[in-house]
Amino acid sequence: MILSKPNYIKIYGHRGARGDLPENTLESFKYLFENNIHAYETDILISKDFIPVITHDFRLDPSYTKDINDNWIEDENIKIIDLTYDQISQFDVGTLNKLSRYGRKFINQKSLENQKIPKLSDLLKLTSDNIVENLLINLEIKSTPVEKSLTPEPNEMVKIIIDEVSRSNLEDRIIYSSFDWRVLREIKERGSKIHRAYLTSGVKGKIYDKSPWLDFTPLHNGVELPELINALGGNYIGSIWANPFEIQLPNMKQGQHSLKIQVSNLGANRIRAKELRGEEWKNFYEINMVNKDYQAFDASLWEPTPSGIINTPKIIPLKISN
Repeated sequence: MILSKPNYIKIYGHRGARGDLPENTLESFKYLFENNIHAYETDILISKDFIPVITHDFRLDPSYTKDINDNWIEDENIKIIDLTYDQISQFDVGTLNKLSRYGRKFINQKSLENQKIPKLSDLLKLTSDNIVENLLINLEIKSTPVEKSLTPEPNEMVKIIIDEVSRSNLEDRIIYSSFDWRVLREIKERGSKIHRAYLTSGVKGKIYDKSPWLDFTPLHNGVELPELINALGGNYIGSIWANPFEIQLPNMKQGQHSLKIQVSNLGANRIRAKELRGEEWKNFYEINMVNKDYQAFDASLWEPTPSGIINTPKIIPLKISN
């Protein structure tokens, strides 16, 4: 895949070409191909009648949605999951309200008549008709673990979407991404070689220990995040934090396996290092920290404590099988 090429810069069309044309419309994606842009990111939701559709928000957005009478919709709670595709097609998404907060971001976006929220199948057909060697597609599956009744369950969503993709000739050109890592786990279970992209955002408050967005994975600090994502290519077994530092491995299928161990330094060493670098780490207010002799606290004077993997890890069979 193109992602494996070093120093390769790929130009994407985000939600089609929303800077110029209405977002996530077939005309917007067609515009990309006409301008020799052969990579795009788009968003997938599921309609009431289980049809994958191309739209970003769980609800119809009044910023660019008009009803059958050509009036801006006012109801901000019309859920995609509550509408059949025929009902979704009654709305027009070809004009951006430039007076809206969202519309002011894309003041030069042109309006197009009779633009409907497309099916995923329609977009895949358009893409197949414009296929080139370096084509790359990022399908972001919209899902949330913190609000119910907006999408089917992750396993259902994944089945519906991957089954639709399997009817095209584009399976090896697609990366599936999601902020809801439960979705990515389901995709991995469908096929470990399917390309996945783990999305997250500290700004939006999704990154914390056992966050539902991260599929409840233990996370001790943000520094671990890249290692965590890499490890999710395999199976998380557990955390070991005290003597005797042992853990039982699950039953494994015959064949080759890799064991990855991520080591966290001791808290005392981390505090010492922060003090030496002059970094602020104390989250205390209106309190003076002192040492055991009631002198000013200074962890930079501490000696480093032995930490890490001191001996070679061993895998000990619980039962010998012939």
